[in-house]
Amino acid sequence: MNKLIKKINNLSKDFDIYATGGFSRDLLLKRSPIDIDLAVSRNALKYSKKIADVFNSKLITLNDTRKTYRIILKDDVITNIDISLFNGKTIKQDLQNRDFTINATAFNLKNFKNFKKHIILSDRNTLRDLKSKIVNTVSAESFKTDPLRMLRAFRFAAELNFKISKKTFKQIIKNAKLIRQSAPERIKNEFFRVLSVKNSAALIKDMDDCGLLSEIFAEIKKMKKTCRKYYYHPGGLFQHSFETVESAENILNNLKKYFPENYADMQKHFDNNATFSENITRESLLKFAALFHDSAKPETAKFENGKMHFLGHEELGAGKVKEIMLSLKSSKNDIETAVFLVSNHMRPSTLTRNNIVTKKAALKFFRDIGDNTPDLLVLSMSDWHSYKKLKVFSSKGLKLQEKSVRELLKYYYELKNAEPLSKIIDGNIIMKKFNLKPGPWIGELLNFATETQLEGTIFNTDEALKIVFSKLTHIKKKYKL
Repeated sequence: MNKLIKKINNLSKDFDIYATGGFSRDLLLKRSPIDIDLAVSRNALKYSKKIADVFNSKLITLNDTRKTYRIILKDDVITNIDISLFNGKTIKQDLQNRDFTINATAFNLKNFKNFKKHIILSDRNTLRDLKSKIVNTVSAESFKTDPLRMLRAFRFAAELNFKISKKTFKQIIKNAKLIRQSAPERIKNEFFRVLSVKNSAALIKDMDDCGLLSEIFAEIKKMKKTCRKYYYHPGGLFQHSFETVESAENILNNLKKYFPENYADMQKHFDNNATFSENITRESLLKFAALFHDSAKPETAKFENGKMHFLGHEELGAGKVKEIMLSLKSSKNDIETAVFLVSNHMRPSTLTRNNIVTKKAALKFFRDIGDNTPDLLVLSMSDWHSYKKLKVFSSKGLKLQEKSVRELLKYYYELKNAEPLSKIIDGNIIMKKFNLKPGPWIGELLNFATETQLEGTIFNTDEALKIVFSKLTHIKKKYKL
């Protein structure tokens, strides 16, 4: 990092540039920064272009009005350099206009090697808050200036393992409604960054206690009003949903405990976030799905024969989740993953209801669920775990369900990690033998033959063709062939 800082300093010989924000904060906390935050008194764009050219990197505008820019580096340690114009006439005024005291520190970049001796603070409480691990607003007007800062308070508490001060918490309660003024994309990024940390459930609870969660997601208010009298939890549907998030987080944080035979595969699976958007992880999407998995129960609730029923709540809930994520400007893949988990969250329970899962049923489940199998099984287990405290179901029943999920997951990874099956049949063989044209029916017949092969009951092409033939009448009727 020293070489990088030296290059930046060489470009600023004619004026002062200040390191500030998260970069300065992380150095004071002895954390390894991944971004560099800089502030200049003038020519922010001109200076940003110079840095981008020197590092042969991409320059993007974050906020043209406030003259804030980002250089995306090709560096293994530092990923971005953010440069902004002073928010005020001086660096001191800039710090006094920032969000939280822990972010309101700065030093002249030329003093990088001895920055502690040259640190500039917004006020005398800044170092105290850093030492006490407290998130405190710089000003009582902070949230009115930028309402998203309320959500950022939770994000900093999550990522730094800090506590939000009582004063700041009261300010959030007072200003919670203002969060609706924030851009949806910014809300999404901050909220999912909270969900991405290990201790997010407690912060989601705090977010709800101050009224912020309900202001961000209107569905939360509906969930709180639903089924308080008849639902299993005394706090109604929302309590169940929140405790499902808690349970999911507990399982994800303790994969070795819950899946001793497959935890390495599970950890590898949940660490793979390459297909998702920036700041979105598999774990955060799973927790999001857990929070809203039963969101359609208000509309589907029917009290019959002394019991509450919620027929079709999975599909309707999936539609709600899609609407929420679309409103947050989420990517197609992020939306599809969350929607898929919600729409299928009852399937593992249905599959393991009798605690006996046949190979055939398991194979069909794996084919339908695909790479989302570990996520869906964790969601299902979390759903059941949320009832533990209330003893709605017997402890024996819960243990049997948990055992069935573990066995299902074990079989999934046995198949996934096994040597590929020898190819005894393909679509061309099926079409030629039975005089069929290409179409979805060929895939269905091929899947049936492959699943039977996986069960270990057929071993060659002739046996595979006999299996296909046994299914042929049904397929022809289904597709009107």
